Amino acid sequence: MKPIWCLVLGMIVFVSHVCGATTWKSVVLHSVEGAAMGGCAIGDLDATSPGNETAVVDDRGEVWMVKWSGNSWVPECIHKSPGEMIMCAIGDVSAASPGNEFVGAGMKEGEESSRGGGGMATLVYREGNEWKSRPIFQDTHLLHGVTIGDVSAKHPGNEVITCGFNHKVTLLCEENGEWISETIYVANNRQKVLTVGDVLPEHEGDEIIVVGTDGNATVLWEGNLGWCHEVIFYDLAGQSRVTIGDRGVLIGGDKGKITLATREEGRWYTETIGRDSRKIRGVVITDLDLEFPGTEAYTCGYSGRVMQFNCTDKGLWSFTTLHEEDKPLHHLLLGEFFPGNSTSELLTCGHGGRLIMVYPEK
Repeated sequence: MKPIWCLVLGMIVFVSHVCGATTWKSVVLHSVEGAAMGGCAIGDLDATSPGNETAVVDDRGEVWMVKWSGNSWVPECIHKSPGEMIMCAIGDVSAASPGNEFVGAGMKEGEESSRGGGGMATLVYREGNEWKSRPIFQDTHLLHGVTIGDVSAKHPGNEVITCGFNHKVTLLCEENGEWISETIYVANNRQKVLTVGDVLPEHEGDEIIVVGTDGNATVLWEGNLGWCHEVIFYDLAGQSRVTIGDRGVLIGGDKGKITLATREEGRWYTETIGRDSRKIRGVVITDLDLEFPGTEAYTCGYSGRVMQFNCTDKGLWSFTTLHEEDKPLHHLLLGEFFPGNSTSELLTCGHGGRLIMVYPEK
């Protein structure tokens, strides 16, 4: 079926009918000509507007917040860094400012491909009518991943967790107005991204899962004597993306393989549920399409495609392409940020400099 293009509220909308039942729409929320967008985030970042906003970072060091206002998507540049930003997160991590904050990870100066600039994590927050920022951590190499969660009993509230090209996972938290850091894991190679969730029933609270160029997906947790780790999955190819859902842990690899890991009776079991033609750069596992029973998997990557993977009652996985870009996609998230839709939405961005919402229209 050929795609149908139309113009809605000044934004380009791509409409495709999938499996004869669900209509999927794609809307460009924001575009920056000539920029490559690395990561995006969803959360209530602006207390002056209702609901959640979206945020996206690019290789120019720009942080854009995009929100639905009135009847259109409104972008606002809330920070400009001297170095490329790769990934970002939204959450309540600082007592110094009300509500949630934005944390971006990337280079201290220059682009990811440059050398010698080091890595930096930056906090962006709203104070009155102004957006302010401060660096909260600097490293010797690029910081490629960042997430937010309550993973340490030693610190009240949420922590910021980063990983990067120095092979380390670092825990950051604010104490008495100052940011302190603790290295909690050192891998054998570059670490790409991480996420937080409850995947170990025998451990109280949430854990961290990190993936990297060493081919490992590793779960980290704070034990009585310090930080512990366990390898969930290993592959000869680098692992580049990870997420957690009610079906298990979904892992995306540099060779295009999508792996589902589940834990049963204290052991991890994995299965390959599908492949893309190029590197995976975003994974989501959720029940978003009501036409299919149970949970679906969603991915994006260097192929430029947002793909849906469904499991049949016989345990076989099939896929459908929901959206396609001319240039590589670099991140994929799930959240609720569009008041005009009754379900959650997918959010993706990439090297084409476009922030895109993909969702099923009921």
